[in-house]
Amino acid sequence: MTRERRFEWGGLGADRGDFITAAEALDILRPLVVAPYGVDVETGLRDGEAFVRVSRGGRRAVVSTPGIRWFSLEVDSGHRVRIDDATSTRAEAAALLGSFVEAAVAYVTGDMHPERARWGSTVTVPTGERRIVLRSTWRSRTGGGGRA
Repeated sequence: MTRERRFEWGGLGADRGDFITAAEALDILRPLVVAPYGVDVETGLRDGEAFVRVSRGGRRAVVSTPGIRWFSLEVDSGHRVRIDDATSTRAEAAALLGSFVEAAVAYVTGDMHPERARWGSTVTVPTGERRIVLRSTWRSRTGGGGRA
């Protein structure tokens, strides 16, 4: 995200202090979903990734990241968005995770708009000032569903 940084495998460069680990990402994710939304929340670490799973009724959404390299939001229909970025600062990662959690809550509470697309389908979820577009994965187009 920042132009000044060069790619550093795993974010382990000399200025490593500005990158986040999965454990630090989990600390960012935990307070982002609060009870007033009326959703069930599970957070944790699995396979080196921090995740927050949000559910309500039959809908589920999962936000996950290893802390660096990529950030993902996947919903129960198999639609997802993933941003690959090995240079995010702590502030950028926190902002992105916040947007993804907001989108996850909006999805499970029904504030989403499915649409047919040329190759599969999309689900658009409004989050404050922006809209996040989740695209169908190959797995969901072939009947495999999603991880959420």
